[in-house]
Amino acid sequence: MIDSHSHSSLSHDGKFSLEEMRSQAESLGMEYFAVTEHLDRDYKFGVKEKFVHQLNLKKYQRSFNEVKNAHQDSPMYYAFGIEAGFSEKAAKLYERELPDYPFDVVINSIHTIDGRDAYFPTIFNERKQDEIYNRYLDLLIESLDARYHYDIIGHIGYITRYAPYENPSLFQPQYLDKLDTFLKKVIEKDKTIEINTHIRDNPLQFLPEVPILERYFSLGGRNITFSSDAHRLTEIGSRYELVLETMRKIGFNGWTYYIEKEHQKAIF
Repeated sequence: MIDSHSHSSLSHDGKFSLEEMRSQAESLGMEYFAVTEHLDRDYKFGVKEKFVHQLNLKKYQRSFNEVKNAHQDSPMYYAFGIEAGFSEKAAKLYERELPDYPFDVVINSIHTIDGRDAYFPTIFNERKQDEIYNRYLDLLIESLDARYHYDIIGHIGYITRYAPYENPSLFQPQYLDKLDTFLKKVIEKDKTIEINTHIRDNPLQFLPEVPILERYFSLGGRNITFSSDAHRLTEIGSRYELVLETMRKIGFNGWTYYIEKEHQKAIF
């Protein structure tokens, strides 16, 4: 059992300490658990709809090492990771910052669209669904060309999490060409898609949607990882068995995860 995405209280929206999150993962029998604190430099350039404190990378590295060193005999690999919130302007900061730290894994995620976080209703009130979704897909495609190192593409379909539409799905005819462009580029670049189960009060059980994953598989994509995106102890490993069963039905046979930025494979 692995989990490639989690946040402690060092992230602006995390609720528990690094030690508490690590211990909970170990108690669940995890073989691999990554903490991937938010590096939200994208918010520095966006509309301030909420306060987001900026992660101090040196403090994070120091705190992580203290916890890791206290559990050197643990059979669970405890991975040092980061989730970079992509935007064109933030990318320039990541190019300078990320190489200074020995991350095991880097997640590249989109939270903001032209400076507005899709967590808030404002963007949905200001723009029509097709405009927002097409812009999100354009940014997804653009993010793949980030000049900083990353391994995993975070929560594909984030825009649908909070969308107020009758049909919030991203897998609709008008978006399929862009989805194909995106998925083919993911495969070409040998990146990994995370199956993200951080879905609250939403009929979807995880992201990306199953039809997107089926299309990815049909195109030849095989790199997937399990990501609870846990912000609380009870969310670590959430819906793992459901996701595992669904991935097997699609045809996948293992998880991809990262140690020192190198592909590892856990067959299931």
